[in-house]
Amino acid sequence: MSLLKTDDSLDGYIFPFEGNPHRGTIVCLPYRNDTWREDSLPALDNFYELVNIISQYEKVFLIVDPSISKERYSRFQMNNVEIHFIPYNDSWARDNTLIYLQKDGKNLALDFGFNAWGGKVDGLYPDYEKDNELGENLAKEFNDDYLLIKDFILEGGSVHTDGEGTLLTTEACLLSKGRNSSLSKNQIENKLKKYLGVKKILWLPRGIYNDETNEHVDNVACFLKPGVIALASCHDINDVQHQLYLQDLEYLKSQKDAKGRKLEIVEIETPIDLKMTKKEAAGLTLTDAIKRPEGNRLAGSYINFYQSDKFVIVPKFNHPLDDNAYRILKDFYQDKDVFQLESREILLGGGNIHCVTNQIPKENK
Repeated sequence: MSLLKTDDSLDGYIFPFEGNPHRGTIVCLPYRNDTWREDSLPALDNFYELVNIISQYEKVFLIVDPSISKERYSRFQMNNVEIHFIPYNDSWARDNTLIYLQKDGKNLALDFGFNAWGGKVDGLYPDYEKDNELGENLAKEFNDDYLLIKDFILEGGSVHTDGEGTLLTTEACLLSKGRNSSLSKNQIENKLKKYLGVKKILWLPRGIYNDETNEHVDNVACFLKPGVIALASCHDINDVQHQLYLQDLEYLKSQKDAKGRKLEIVEIETPIDLKMTKKEAAGLTLTDAIKRPEGNRLAGSYINFYQSDKFVIVPKFNHPLDDNAYRILKDFYQDKDVFQLESREILLGGGNIHCVTNQIPKENK
């Protein structure tokens, strides 16, 4: 393991597609009582089912904050689960850990700055120091080569790649004032190309309405494979999400990828009527973190699924649209095992299955 001293050494690295083979998946257990209701117990059930599925196919690197009791994490001591005790502030492994690149079959971990999705401007909680340190601590724990890029705020959920030089992101997120406000859109684009080894950035205008991350791309659009993008659709013309969807659809229809291919778009209808109940809101402890009151609109989306070369895990909300999302992805990924996992408790915390997982690409040394 070594710490790279300069980003000049990034030449030749690529940002691999999520659906390629994995060395394993990073998951951080939930424990914040202002994010996870009823002392995180309901959320732990969702996490357990998620870890159980992934561990059947690949290793799960389960990160457990030292404050979590053995009573809470003991049931996760299962085959193919490797537990690491490292401090963190919250459980969004996609955003507060690492982004992995590859070159000649070898991984390099990038540790970007993290400020809880907006810092003092509109961050979700003020105590994010442990999160900001988590990436480097993990790279050392995993004995990975890594590079610190702490002066650039970037979460894994804000970018998605086809592995062939094209990157998806949203203007709403990456141009938000709480991240890299001193940089222009062009400067941010140049940094993404430099750090992530991509050739073309697709800038979707918007994400999912009321998404607390300033509309992360992984909640609204992703590559199903190179050349094919899944887009969260909304056909209710009276709903605010409809206009956001039309902006994204029009943009994608006008674009080509880094290899010059016209994009194929697969639409997956988004549930727009998911709201936090009185009981769910009452189960949260009020702190100086973001408040999630009764009636709060939940930014649910089936795009927030997780995949490897062998499996796909799709959110389930006990909603009439669940079956539609499952059928579309099952039909598309006929060579993979497709699961639909109850994930409302993760949604109540502000994200979903893709947000709480993070792949480590398989190496071919």
